[in-house]
Amino acid sequence: MEVIVNGMPAGRQLIDADGTMRDITFDVRIDRSSWVAMRILPSSHTNPVFVIVGNKPIRASRDSAEWCLKGVDQCWSQKRRFIGANEMTDAVAAYDHARAEYRRIISECEN
Repeated sequence: MEVIVNGMPAGRQLIDADGTMRDITFDVRIDRSSWVAMRILPSSHTNPVFVIVGNKPIRASRDSAEWCLKGVDQCWSQKRRFIGANEMTDAVAAYDHARAEYRRIISECEN
């Protein structure tokens, strides 16, 4: 069992997968706003729990935000040819907005 903080393992406990219910505890320091989840490799992963510290937004990593920005560009490169002329202005605006948001997030990242 692992606890994950912002996509990175922050603690691990080995438990027998024998169907027995077990209480587990992790002592994890959260210094900045983060998302936290549990996973059992390779089979399952919980939804994240969002932890807000100092009323600041969650900024997991610059690499993650840059990956998302590249994803927007890749999606646009594949979909733009299928967008009708009557929808193109709105589509360009939506993709430009997404790029601007990811660039803003990148500028707010500490690492």
